[in-house]
Amino acid sequence: MMQTNRRPLIFVVDDESKIRRLLTKELEASGFDVICAGDGEQALEVFGEADPRPDLVLMDVMMPGMDGFECARKLTEKADVPVIFLSARSEPSFKLQGFDTGADDYITKPFLTEELIARIRAVMRRSSSRTDGAQQRDYQNGPMRLCEASRSLWINDREVRLADSEYHLLLALMKHPGSVISHEHLLQSVWGEQGAGDVQNLRVAFSRIRRKLEENGLDGGVISAYSGVGYMLRDLVRDPLPAN
Repeated sequence: MMQTNRRPLIFVVDDESKIRRLLTKELEASGFDVICAGDGEQALEVFGEADPRPDLVLMDVMMPGMDGFECARKLTEKADVPVIFLSARSEPSFKLQGFDTGADDYITKPFLTEELIARIRAVMRRSSSRTDGAQQRDYQNGPMRLCEASRSLWINDREVRLADSEYHLLLALMKHPGSVISHEHLLQSVWGEQGAGDVQNLRVAFSRIRRKLEENGLDGGVISAYSGVGYMLRDLVRDPLPAN
């Protein structure tokens, strides 16, 4: 949990020294402290020795040796730390692989520094809310139960691991099963103003969510997409799935 008596600590992992220097300069000017690593192996060492523990990781994807996906997976096994990927690869398959590791956001290069800072702050706000017990509740929809306190999804008493972005998208749908939630509302709930209009992020995220539902015995078609409008979670109380 981030302590309020210090500046947030950002861990920059990138094999290009020029990018590390640039990010360090911009982040420090925006109120963050920064530590860096030049590759995946070094990142694991630095992260393990860091005191205090970083509050967020900015991770390059394409690095020699251990790539960013593998490094992020190993880091998040050590601690519950939010990760934002930075990559020149914009293909949906790469984004999907990134989010599958549990990443909280994926930003393509080149990017505006202002956008990066805004996304960092949005992810950190969501991360800090994990320990806020105010007005937290469980949402039940047939065999699905979403618990705000633990930020976890349960299907037929089996826990399903969700990335932070997946949790917030599903929470928006679970609050109003049977209703279409607009693209704009969903994007705002996860990526804030910086996510406006980026419907591709929703497609990638919901592809992952559907797959996780299917892997845990629930028809992925329980979430419907309405082109140009939004997404809807089927009301499994009023309209249950057919028995197998």
